[in-house]
This record gives sequence, structure tokens and C-alpha cells, in this order.
Amino acid sequence: MSHYLLSKSSYIKGLQCPKALFFYKHYPQYRDPVSPSQQALFNRGHEVGFLARQLFPGGKDATEKIGAKSKKTIERTAQLMADGEKVIYEAAFVADQVLVLVDILVRDGDPSTSSGWRAFEVKSSLRLSHAYFRDAELQYYVLKNAGLNLVDFCLVHVNGDYVLEGELDIKKLFRIVSVMRSAEENFERIGEKIAGHKAVLKMKQVPEVSIGEQCFSPYECDYRGQCWKNVPAENVFELSGISRAEQAKYYSAGYIFPEQIPDTEPLPLLARLQAHVRVTKETIVVKERIREWLLPLGKEIIFLDIESYQPAIPKYHGTWPFQALPFAYSIHKRNANGEISYHSFLAEPGSDPRAEFLERFLEETKGEEPILAYDMTAEKTVLNLLRKRFPEKSAEIDQRLKRIRDLKQPFAEGWYYHPEMKGSVSLKYVLPSLVPDQNYSNIAIQNGNHAMAVYAKLENSGDLFEIAEGKTALEEYIRLDTFGMVKIFEVLENSIS
Repeated sequence: MSHYLLSKSSYIKGLQCPKALFFYKHYPQYRDPVSPSQQALFNRGHEVGFLARQLFPGGKDATEKIGAKSKKTIERTAQLMADGEKVIYEAAFVADQVLVLVDILVRDGDPSTSSGWRAFEVKSSLRLSHAYFRDAELQYYVLKNAGLNLVDFCLVHVNGDYVLEGELDIKKLFRIVSVMRSAEENFERIGEKIAGHKAVLKMKQVPEVSIGEQCFSPYECDYRGQCWKNVPAENVFELSGISRAEQAKYYSAGYIFPEQIPDTEPLPLLARLQAHVRVTKETIVVKERIREWLLPLGKEIIFLDIESYQPAIPKYHGTWPFQALPFAYSIHKRNANGEISYHSFLAEPGSDPRAEFLERFLEETKGEEPILAYDMTAEKTVLNLLRKRFPEKSAEIDQRLKRIRDLKQPFAEGWYYHPEMKGSVSLKYVLPSLVPDQNYSNIAIQNGNHAMAVYAKLENSGDLFEIAEGKTALEEYIRLDTFGMVKIFEVLENSIS
């Protein structure tokens, strides 16, 4: 049977929310636009999946020059199996009106006999989530009901312990985990879930489902724009420092806005400030604490931001999957007279950035003045990784590490809170709240995830125009990060005068 109602994607969506499943099948136009960072994740998945084929080389792609959800793909899969192919990529099967495509299907035994098959599903992550097991269980169910003699079903994921030394070792890069037992144990349950999904698709009207934790777990729903269009801004789902489950609990209890939550509820500091300021509209300034924080810093300051990206597949000697590789820094220096100078570094895409980055960074940060970063964890992580890679520079790196201070602290501690921050102490919220004419909405790259995605794309681009355009956008973004820090620091100084 080649007709199908559900695919793997729609099945997983239905597990998360029946309304999302209904929209997915009947109102695809309601889907939220894919963000650049989301697209980067999709691209990463394709890259890792394609590379994993080298674990079982020489196979035939059942979807080659054919649409992945075409009836011809199912027919071609059957033909490849009949022809005795030992390895098939994107093998397509339908059973119980559900279509699945298996990343890698490997014959177990002699093609001339009634041999079995081993199935492999590839995931571009370091760990196997609960959702990945549900995904595999569905595929196992369909393959078994399609009559396939399955010897094993495995999930393949990236090995975080692998370190690149010389040529890429595919067998060490990936880990293979059998999920056969879990799939067999949940076989009957999958059939029940499929029946429930089919019932949803036959409904005449959109299912009534209140917004809640399921809008974010296991994935952020791509129909939030539709379901949340009448939900007022600054609702309890924007409360800072509490889980989605807690936010959903408050919303279900009828607390739409933060200030409606009783004082008896144990909210964290920033969430309580958020609720308080929504009513009073005041800017909170704890002058004494800000003054104590500012005093040791003095007038001469280096404002620093480091941008890094995390390739799933290690490209450079001594690196591992998802290691943070610094590709840019931005520095604004303020001297004793208050004069500002700007310095930056942007690595050439396609080359190992670490050595040049470190050399330039150490040169630009000579001295004794404090180094201010916003949320210094990322900067310290990068510098500590470089310290391990270049032990001969460890003393110089240690000297920089000792000088780093966190500009985020006054906001995270609640010493300065502006109503427009809306509970967030992210630089992307703090900057436009304190300095309205400085914001990220007017530039091409608007956050760190987008910056990573742009640089990662340039790494594999041969288009000179695209590279030039991307580098210009990155330069604009990193410059605003540290210039914004300068302006924020000035606001703090002025707040105690």
C-alpha cells in the first residue's frame, strides 16, 4: 500500500500536540517561518546524515532524483531490495498508512537467501533524547508491518569523546546504539497512537488544545504564531528563571500576567521584579551595590565579545564534535580620558581560526585594565580551550582570564532593572531598554545563534559575493555587541551620579 496519511514528522508532531498535527496536515500555511538558526540545525542534520553513510559505503539512494515522499520512492526501495542491493539509503516503506524513510538499511546475510535487515537512523547530536526513541519506535513499527525481516534497529549519533587526529575516522566519530528492545516493547502502543492521530486528521474542526508546556517540548512548536496570536504580551510564559512546566502551571491556574501570581509563590528574584515593575513602571536602581561594583573597575576598560561556532563534525586537528571554535572578537577600549577605540578580528572562513585569533587577541588585550564581557561564561570557555591547545601561551591567557569581569552581573543581581527588559538580562534586551537608539532590529544579524549560522555557512561557500556580504554583516553585528556594552556601562555610571 503506497497511500499514507502520516509521516514520521507528522506522527512526532501529533505526539506533542494534536492541534499541531491538524495544522500540519490541513493548514500548512499557518506554519511559522523557519529562522536562520533553525535552518542551520536542519543543514547540520543533513550534513551529519550524509557523512554517516560512510559507515556503510557503496549503497544506493532510493530518493535520488525522486521526491522523498513520492510513490516512486517506495517502489524504488522495493526494486533495490529485489535486485539484491546490500545497502540502501533513504529506504521508504508504508504500513498502517504511515510513511517512513530509513536513513540506512543494510542487508544482513546473503542476498540469495531470505536474509534479514539492519536499520540505522542518524541523529546529529551527542545524546539520544526521549523524542529520538519515539521516532525509532515508529519506524520499527512501520518496517515490521511492511513485512521487513528486521534483525536490528539502531540509532547512530555523534561521539562527543572523539578527537580529530589526522584523517577523519568515521567509525570513531559515530556511536551506534541498538533500540530494538525498546521498539519491541512499545510496538502495540505505537499502533494505538497512530489510530489516535488518524482520528485527529478526520476531525471537521481544529482540536481544542490550550497553550501550555507542550508548545515548547520536546521541540518549540512551529505553529505558535497561530495558536498564540491572541495571547497578550508579557504573559507568564515570559517569566524569567522558571521552567516551562511552572509557567504552564500558572497559566492553567488563570494567572495570565506575572503580577497576578500571589506573593506567597516562591518566584526567583528577576521574576518577582518583573511582576512588580509591570505594575509600577519604575526603573529599579540599587545605587550602593552598583557603586561598589563600579569602583574597582576604574576608567580604563576593555569591552570584549568573542563569537564562536560549534561544528558537529570536527574539521581541525585536536578538535572534537561541537567544540566551541572562536572565529571573531570585538573590542572597544576606553582610555583614562574617556576616548574610545575599536579593534576586531574575523577569521577567514575555511581555515583553522584558533592560532591567529589567539595571537591577535593577546596583542590587543595587553595591559592591566579590567576586561568586561557580557555573560563572561562564553569568553572564559573559549580562552580555557585555547589554553589547553596552546600551553606555551597559558601564562598570558591566565593573565587575561584574571582580568575578566561580567557586565551582566548588575542586571542578573537585580541592582538595575528597567521595565522594558521584560524579565530578561540578555544583552539583546538590556541594550535597547537602556539605550533605545541602539538595538539589533536594524542589522542583518540579530543574535549569536544567527551569527554562528552565518559563519558556518561561509565555511562551505565558494561564492565570493556571499562571503563578502556575510563578513560585512558579521562585522556589523560584533561591533554593536561591544559598542552596546560601552553605552550600557555609561548608563550604570550615570545612574549613581
